[in-house]
Amino acid sequence: MKVDARAQTVETQSPELDGFDIKRRPFLGFGLLMSSVIGTLAVLIYFGAWVSVDRIERRALAEGVDESQIEGEWWEDGLVLACPLH
Repeated sequence: MKVDARAQTVETQSPELDGFDIKRRPFLGFGLLMSSVIGTLAVLIYFGAWVSVDRIERRALAEGVDESQIEGEWWEDGLVLACPLH
C-alpha cells in the first residue's frame, strides 16, 4: 500500500449557505433560556413550599399541637422561607 503525499488545499472560510447568515449575537436565545430556568425554579420553589406546609400541617394534626410548635425539616423551612407566597 503506497501513501500519496500530495498536499491537499483546505478551505478556511465557512461555506456560503443560501439565505442563512447570523449577523448578531444570540442574545434572544440566551435570554429565553435564562427566563425558562428562572421560571422553572420559581415553580419548583412554589410547589415545594406547598408540599412542605402540607407536611407540617399533617404532623401538627397527628400530634394534636399547633403548627408553630412543630419543628420542620431543614428543607421544609428553607422552601417555606424562600417562597414569598407561603
